[in-house]
Amino acid sequence: MSFFDRHRIFLYQHYLLYAIVFLIPIYPRIVPLFIVLFGGLSIFAMVKGYSRAEMSEVSILLLMFFFLHLIGMFYTENTTRGWFDVEVKLSLMAFPLVFVGFRFVNTTNFNRTLRMFLYGTVTATLYCIAQSAYKVFWLDMKYFHFITSRFSVTVHQSYFALYLIFAMVILAYLEWPLVKKDKKRTLVNVLIIITLSVSVLLTGSKSGFIMWAVIALGLTGVFVREMKHKWIPILGLTVLMSIMGAIFQGAPLLQSRITNMLEVAQKDEVNPESTESTAVRYLVYSSTFEVLRSQDWFGQGTGDFQDVLDDIYNEKGYTSAAEEHLNAHNLFLQSWISLGIPGLIIVLGIFLVMTVQAIRNQDALLLGFTALFFILSMTESTFNVQAGVVFFSFFTVFLARRSGSKGVLSAEEESDESERLT
Repeated sequence: MSFFDRHRIFLYQHYLLYAIVFLIPIYPRIVPLFIVLFGGLSIFAMVKGYSRAEMSEVSILLLMFFFLHLIGMFYTENTTRGWFDVEVKLSLMAFPLVFVGFRFVNTTNFNRTLRMFLYGTVTATLYCIAQSAYKVFWLDMKYFHFITSRFSVTVHQSYFALYLIFAMVILAYLEWPLVKKDKKRTLVNVLIIITLSVSVLLTGSKSGFIMWAVIALGLTGVFVREMKHKWIPILGLTVLMSIMGAIFQGAPLLQSRITNMLEVAQKDEVNPESTESTAVRYLVYSSTFEVLRSQDWFGQGTGDFQDVLDDIYNEKGYTSAAEEHLNAHNLFLQSWISLGIPGLIIVLGIFLVMTVQAIRNQDALLLGFTALFFILSMTESTFNVQAGVVFFSFFTVFLARRSGSKGVLSAEEESDESERLT
């Protein structure tokens, strides 16, 4: 048997998928290498006739959004920042293209890919806990090394919170119902949920708190509807929130993040020199809307958005925002400022198509992923950092392709391919 026959090529592709999703939460810098290898195999598969080219609607929209950034380079002045922005967003083009020569073969390998992301996230979580514990208990450092960016050392805290919560969604999807006859497996599932939930709290991400609450309440509602003893999920949520509440109460730094957010919401004016994250975001959003009111319909250009925002920051004396060169901290406003109305329409269209496809196919996993990323995108320019754009591009293409291909293979074909690929 050849090392590059049809079935081995598909096998290699699945191994690369496992590596990509496992490494996203642990060491994302190495992920591009595996993307290139996966893409090479996809091209080889199409050349050999092992698979035909196939692309979902969402993939087409991702490509359109990427090429719109290239168009934006024609009217941008800051080309250095512009090309850097294009480089960051390469995943928007890469994943739709590398998946062209790959078809989903069976549910088993799809679930294995999801499980590898779960394993990767749990591994990253244990590493974060271990390094914080070493600093606090061995080196006798302050407790806040268990919190925020000092805890989340593999990726930015807001994106790590997203990974943690999506891993919980995957666990619920793969292990449904979570309470099984196998008591050991049930205990493992419960411990994973508690560990991931507490870790969300330790990231200190306010968006993470919101995402966690949405998923926790949603899953509890499903459990109440499906389970015979409806008091069990309610008790479980109560215990989990009590554990998180105890940690929250014992960490003044976490308390201050919520307190500061509430104080900013109640104020009529915000100190322009404030360095608190919620206050700075308020200043950033006000500056962004000022730019949007006066700009042309086609936006500032791929590389000029930051220069325009910095000018507003300096003009109004927003010291912290100007020094840190903060972007719009909102995917939709960021797209609007950079690429104008076309950019805003396409990025909204991506989420709309994903939502419609998820509802039409009754795909709870795709719907949960879309909702979580949408929530984070309201407070972060999620396509401006690798931690956001790589994660989104991969899972958008991966989940949308799977959702759109359900039922394509017959049971006999799926069984045959499963045997050959495992």
